[in-house]
Amino acid sequence: MYHGTPPRVARDLARQLAYVARWRDVVPLAELAADPERHDKNGRRRAALTFDDGLRTNVTVAYPILKKLGLHATFFVCPGLIERREWLWNHEARQRLRSLASVALVELANQLGAPGELEEFVEWMKKLPLAERRRVEDEIRAATPAFIPTDAEREEFDLAAWAELERLDPKVVSIGSHTMTHPILTSLAPAEAESEIGDSRRAIERHTGRAAELFCYPNGEFGEATLESVRKHYRAAVTVSCEPLERWDAHRIPRIAEPGPGLRGMLRLARRML
Repeated sequence: MYHGTPPRVARDLARQLAYVARWRDVVPLAELAADPERHDKNGRRRAALTFDDGLRTNVTVAYPILKKLGLHATFFVCPGLIERREWLWNHEARQRLRSLASVALVELANQLGAPGELEEFVEWMKKLPLAERRRVEDEIRAATPAFIPTDAEREEFDLAAWAELERLDPKVVSIGSHTMTHPILTSLAPAEAESEIGDSRRAIERHTGRAAELFCYPNGEFGEATLESVRKHYRAAVTVSCEPLERWDAHRIPRIAEPGPGLRGMLRLARRML
């Protein structure tokens, strides 16, 4: 499970993906979901590569690496954000909060009843009902009227456009759904969750002309109603848990998080390949 892949991580990413390919038979996620027990002719276990959020850096940095190594991956995208050319809400909130002076951040947190530490503030927002979270987003925007993303921030957090996604070789990348706008699904009313889940598949297929049969739960959070809706619309879905399932469920596939940069990242990856 990877997320953004800005240029500064390109070398580490290439090394990690090459290492995974050395020790695992890398297959499309749909193939792994359909038959998780199958091994390649040399008896190697299989793995699928996934990239969440649909960031442009997945197209500009990760895609050329995948293509060079001959590996397949799934990019999970948010159609509603692509169409409005918006960032993921948590990326925007984090960068706006980061632009505030420490005193101003604490004052805003006190005003909203939020934690005063930046990351705790964003985590607190994730658990709010959707309408309340959007109200807090508006308060953050009002507190940061001068915020303009830098070129470096745009490079890191801009989403890939439909035209960029359409040009990706389907032999290298499958496009899956990460909901319409990346809400925490358990914070939504049933009708809202159903719309986020079902409408996103239809939007992806309309814009790309490809089947979008795979789903990724934002923040890995889901309940029984969410799971039922995802089963109705998709062949398979991934979580953020790395715990193996006692009984295989193609709509609760566990994933291993990206190992991080440098030698420590490679060592963590090596342990996970054992």
